[in-house]
Amino acid sequence: MCSQPRDGRDAASIVFDLPGYDVVDAVDLPLGGRRVVVQARARDEACPGCGVLSARVHAWARQHVTALPCGGDAVEVVVRKPRMVCAEPACPRRTFTQATDELPLRARCSRRLREQLVEAVVDSGRAVGEVAAAFGVAWWTVQNAIDAAAVTLPDADTVAVRELGIDEHRFARARFFREPQTRSWRRIEPWMSTFVDARTGQVLGVVDGRGSTGIQSWLEQRSLSWREGIKVVAIDPSAPFRAAITRALPRARVAVDHWHLVKLANQAVTTVRQRVSREQHGRRGRKNDPVWAHRMLLLRAGDRLSLRALRRLQDVFDRDDPTDEISAAWAVKEHTRMLLACNDIESATTARGQLGIAVLAADMPETWTLWNTINAWWDEIETFITTGVTNARTEAANTGVKHIKRTGRGYRNHDHYQARILLRSHRRTRRRRTLNQQGTTLKCE
Repeated sequence: MCSQPRDGRDAASIVFDLPGYDVVDAVDLPLGGRRVVVQARARDEACPGCGVLSARVHAWARQHVTALPCGGDAVEVVVRKPRMVCAEPACPRRTFTQATDELPLRARCSRRLREQLVEAVVDSGRAVGEVAAAFGVAWWTVQNAIDAAAVTLPDADTVAVRELGIDEHRFARARFFREPQTRSWRRIEPWMSTFVDARTGQVLGVVDGRGSTGIQSWLEQRSLSWREGIKVVAIDPSAPFRAAITRALPRARVAVDHWHLVKLANQAVTTVRQRVSREQHGRRGRKNDPVWAHRMLLLRAGDRLSLRALRRLQDVFDRDDPTDEISAAWAVKEHTRMLLACNDIESATTARGQLGIAVLAADMPETWTLWNTINAWWDEIETFITTGVTNARTEAANTGVKHIKRTGRGYRNHDHYQARILLRSHRRTRRRRTLNQQGTTLKCE
């Protein structure tokens, strides 16, 4: 029997992080390593059948478990478990095995080890196979610990959400399948849609696909009070998303994310530049063409350009834009940015009129397409201008989702994929909230 340390902590707690256990034996193995036998300090145990405490031991059993690694030598941990006799004669259960919080019934890993496995995968962003090899456990042991932790997550209905963000991401690479009847090839892109609290960035749910059916189904599964609490929903300019929200959340206002509208304006400029280059040179742009060499300058915010950058841009228009179409598309893009930068409806209406004049002056298919999109989403743009709700937190959550996908090198099981997404988001949101509370407390002090 090992002696008790001066600070009152037992050796099992110090070495293996098993509080409540004593080291009763330790021997060196012939082929290297060490076998350590631990035993629970408590002797009284309640019968799982009737709940009556019993201290009578019927027999002793030994069970090999995996605990946290210690030192550099291989350590084999054996738990000496008593099989107790039920003290209640009327109980149909005669005997039962002792179980503790650290080592539940039939557990092959300690509770602390399972927590470390989840932390290594979720918090540190490591792959499941890498963590399993580092801790000396099986792949399924790590994955089961993640699945068990995901079950304990709070339900989405318990999270008070006022501003909701919805966005999609591609779950895996595009694949081609041949139709058995027509023998034609069909492209399949596996998409997933995420629901995010637009204020905190916490992922609330993940569904397959990016159509209106999956979005509407997930929203309708939420409680009535939760749905009535949603005031604004931020989305990309996606008609299926808007249709699903209108049916499932009739009282919520829809805000279109301004970043995607600016992206559409930039895409219009790029399309015009490519078309003008082909018409002028009969080929694609090359690095000796000014408009191609400064293609990224065309996409930068005009009000943030330095005088030197503005002169370079004007030189591009003078040398490589004989029809003035590229400069006209650039002007439409800048008016779109000014429209989305407005803070009130009155100034936005004025900026919309100026944008319409610029589109009419440009008179190109690319700019007319952008103008039609602005008009089709004008109500949602007004909601964005008045509320300021964006999909920034949703896009940040999608970036984390993509990191998980890259780390896993592909997922075949959707449940495992969603468990890691929800766990990572929940733990990061909780950590961020704790840091904010600590910062507020320090400021008050």
